[in-house]
Amino acid sequence: MPWHQSSGQIAERVHRESAHILSEVGFCVPDEQTLADLKSAGFIVDRGDHMVRVPSELMEEALRTLPRDVKLHRRGGREPLGFDSHTYFMGAGTPVNVQDLDTEARRPATRRDVQALVILQDALNEVDIVRPTVTATELGESSDLVEIAELLRHTEKPIVHRTLSPERVDAAVEMLAAVAGSEAALRERPNFATLYCPISPAYFTKENIQCMRRWAQHGIPITLLSMAMGGASAPATLLGQLVVINLEILAWIVALQILHPATPLLYGSVSSVLDMRTGILPLGSPERGMINSGAAIMARYYGLPSMCGGLSTDAKEVDVQAGFEKAITAFPLLIEGASIIYGVGAVDAGAAISYAQMVMDDELIAGMRRMMEGITLHDLQEEVAMIRRNIPRGNFLREEHTRRTHKRHWQPHLMNREPYEAWMATRVEVAEKARTRARELLTSRQPDSLEAETEAEMERILRKHLGPDFALAG
Repeated sequence: MPWHQSSGQIAERVHRESAHILSEVGFCVPDEQTLADLKSAGFIVDRGDHMVRVPSELMEEALRTLPRDVKLHRRGGREPLGFDSHTYFMGAGTPVNVQDLDTEARRPATRRDVQALVILQDALNEVDIVRPTVTATELGESSDLVEIAELLRHTEKPIVHRTLSPERVDAAVEMLAAVAGSEAALRERPNFATLYCPISPAYFTKENIQCMRRWAQHGIPITLLSMAMGGASAPATLLGQLVVINLEILAWIVALQILHPATPLLYGSVSSVLDMRTGILPLGSPERGMINSGAAIMARYYGLPSMCGGLSTDAKEVDVQAGFEKAITAFPLLIEGASIIYGVGAVDAGAAISYAQMVMDDELIAGMRRMMEGITLHDLQEEVAMIRRNIPRGNFLREEHTRRTHKRHWQPHLMNREPYEAWMATRVEVAEKARTRARELLTSRQPDSLEAETEAEMERILRKHLGPDFALAG
């Protein structure tokens, strides 16, 4: 039975089995302070093997008090995204490679790429949430703070990123609060969410646990983002894999709500299934869209927004394979109403980001969104009168109604609809059109700048953590 026809049954069964496993086996917490805090809160803790079991009463309390009005705002606390009724698209992230816009060669990504790709996402109409998408490799482990700074400087859209160590969470919050006006304003109307991935099944690293808890103390929305691999770190069946995804997210839903009540959470999955022929994890497989639509079902069951990996491809460049795989991994998520679809710009199973693919994805999203609108029900009086006038063999092209309403139909910017002869005269490939469009947007786009005082405060914060020679405008 297709999942969209049995989502209620799936959610009930997966929750039940997840809860049983968490109460009888538990999840691993390799952090002594968190183990002590969980034990004090009533969890059943085995300090020897770092395992924590979840009593049913604590799970019930956490799920009963879970915030269900999670919002992400634009910079300055404006225009929150309404996760209850829309699907939003977000840039992928954060590989160390980028496909150069001019040479098309793969190379290590730099801070300049971070900045340019943030500006490009800001310019693209269909990208709703911005990520750095690539890592500023020349900055080493300190790249995370600079990437957050570039997000704050170059887009007003909601932003998502993470820090790699708990010590840098406070520095990131200082910058976010400087832009928001205060930490209280940031807490009340956050424009930022973070995300952390477990090592399946059911293991977060000590550093990730400490980062999540530090973000929770500041009231920042946290995405629990499973990366379970069907057939490797989870069962090969989709339903069995979904149990692993759910139990490791559910464990930390409960832990964070008990330790840090009212922490805003998102339910996430960028999972896929292992290809047993090659031993790789294909992100362009139809099963990826299927399993992550299962995550969207579970998020809805708990009343949480979902962040799901889709719009994915294993293709190495902008080509037919990329278009096919991105469509089949996104459609199931759209059908199940995922809150956020994660993957804009990614190629080669997420190992690189392509400027051209980012522009292509924007076009694909626009077409899919138009398709998902469906046929709207409205008063047909005008159309019926027009049909009567034009029977038989009438021409609706001359009608004022046609001139007035045809603009509702989607028009592509990159896809070719020319007659064959006109196309043959130029033969401009769609990928080249996408690269040209990316250059145009990067040349013309001027995102609203932060106030000089805010930039100076951000530079002070970064110099304190990265050294006195750091320049924000570098």
